[in-house]
Amino acid sequence: MRHVFFICTGMLIAAVAGGFVLRAVTGDAHVRDVTTVSLVTLASAHLSMVPLMLCRRSRALVVIFQAGFVGTVLHLFLTIALGAAAYALHLVEDRRLYVILLMAFYWVSLMLVVVAMIRVFRKVAAGAAATAATAVAPPSATPATK
Repeated sequence: MRHVFFICTGMLIAAVAGGFVLRAVTGDAHVRDVTTVSLVTLASAHLSMVPLMLCRRSRALVVIFQAGFVGTVLHLFLTIALGAAAYALHLVEDRRLYVILLMAFYWVSLMLVVVAMIRVFRKVAAGAAATAATAVAPPSATPATK
C-alpha cells in the first residue's frame, strides 16, 4: 500500500510544478486543465497497479514480471481512454494544452508506476531468494552412527 502514497505524492509534485511552469510561460496557471490531467493520470496509475496487487502473493518472478507488464499497458490504455473522455466531455478549457499536458503527465505517472512496480518485484525476488536458500541448504551436520 506504500505505492499509493508514493504515486499520489509524485503526481502532486508534478501538478504543482506544471502549474508553476504554465503560470511562468502563459501568465495563467490553467488550474482546471492541470487538475483534470492530474486526476486522469492518477486514476490510471492506481488502476494499473491492480494486476500486480492481484499476483503479488505468487513466488514466481515471471508471474510478477508479467503482471507488471500488463499494468503498464493498462496504464497506457486507461490514460488514453480517460483522457479522451475528459476531452470529449469538454471538461477542459484549452483542449490543445490539455493534450500536451496529458502526454507530459502520462510519462511522469508511468515513471512513478514503474518505480512502484520495481519495488514490489524486488521484494518478491528477495523473498524468493530467501526461500530458495533455505530449501537448498544442506542438512545440519549430525554425528554419524555406526
